[in-house]
Amino acid sequence: MQRIDEYRQSVGTVAGVIEPGGRRIVAYGALDQGDARPLDANTVFEIGSITKVFTALALADMARRGEVSLSERTSLPGSAGCASPSNPPGRPTPAS
Repeated sequence: MQRIDEYRQSVGTVAGVIEPGGRRIVAYGALDQGDARPLDANTVFEIGSITKVFTALALADMARRGEVSLSERTSLPGSAGCASPSNPPGRPTPAS
């Protein structure tokens, strides 16, 4: 909350919390500067670059559970011919 109140780096945030005792929504701050509407579970934000964080967390959790290996080459259905650091242009994507 220091980031919102003191540093003015953000205006508000909403988070879902899942604990052994149940689920709850925590909201703090405002929707936008000059917009005092309260935040709740239905507040819509632009997600910006946060999807990278969620993707990394999901991948790390899947690796921890043994569902994927972080040393495997990446390939998705329909990704043949797409370039990535492990699949430079002109190198075929192996079938898995």
